[in-house]
Amino acid sequence: MGSFVPTRREFLRTGAAAAGAALAARRSDADPGAGDSAPGVEPGNPSTAPRARVVDAHSGRVVGSSGIDRAAVRDLLDAGLCELTGKARASDAWQSILRSDDVIGIKFNRVASHTLGTTEPFAAALMQSLADAEFDPARCVIFDVDARLIQQCGAKPPDDRFGGHEVDFGCGRDSFVAALERVTALINVPFLKTHHLALMTGCLKNLSHGLIRRPARFHADGCDPAISRIVASEPIRSRLRLNVVNALRMLVEGGSRAAPTDRADSGRILLSFDPVAADAVGFERINGARRTRQLPPLLPYPHVPRFLVTSRDLNLGQFDAERMDLRKVARP
Repeated sequence: MGSFVPTRREFLRTGAAAAGAALAARRSDADPGAGDSAPGVEPGNPSTAPRARVVDAHSGRVVGSSGIDRAAVRDLLDAGLCELTGKARASDAWQSILRSDDVIGIKFNRVASHTLGTTEPFAAALMQSLADAEFDPARCVIFDVDARLIQQCGAKPPDDRFGGHEVDFGCGRDSFVAALERVTALINVPFLKTHHLALMTGCLKNLSHGLIRRPARFHADGCDPAISRIVASEPIRSRLRLNVVNALRMLVEGGSRAAPTDRADSGRILLSFDPVAADAVGFERINGARRTRQLPPLLPYPHVPRFLVTSRDLNLGQFDAERMDLRKVARP
């Protein structure tokens, strides 16, 4: 599959400026209060923020005609973890990310999971990697997968009730799923897929709209600033430790209503501590797959989804290529 990422200089000079200008115009014309920070969050200064490391790990054999090669998924995941953390072993990588006493929440995405068909082998590889690093599966709470898979992994099912306390995001109020209260560390495991309003679903939207009670309330204006403000709230921001994007297959058309013909085999995993940077790379990977199919880009170059700019401004991460440390890992 082909892929396309603008040069770092082009992305910084034109992409950030164009997206920022479009966002500023929308704020002043349509939503004067949208530019205010979420409670307790100061606007970011992208020129002084640290560079965001994103690992793009790829294997040509992980997706084959007979399905997903589980051993190849595990190998790809462990190699990506080592590259992200600078550790020699995946177990050391996990121990640098998580504490031994953490209750680990693992947030998958249920929407379109059957169309993509990669959740089960990905979850098995992730849970085994954690177990080999001496993290007890019984201390893991898995969100948005089938009960059978949770049982197979030896993890805990989430408490599907919702907390009684509502959080004010500055663009609406809602309560989080109750299970989030007992989790001390979040591993975010989204897909890469198109979305009819937000343009794409990746790290940020998997958290913002997947952990609250009434996500339909927060779809206005391309889900902006809702995506960013929800993720910037303390219950998510303080717990998020790692983003591991399951891009073994991507949905390049159709969003939640996609058919198997809308999926593209990618053989990729994206790993980052920065959900904004991971989504920026993921956005270009989706566009690259669309171009291979002679489909138009989700946005004309050099524009990016508005929620990436808002998220950067709320100090959630970086989307400018000049502020990223993009590393590629190739496995057989």
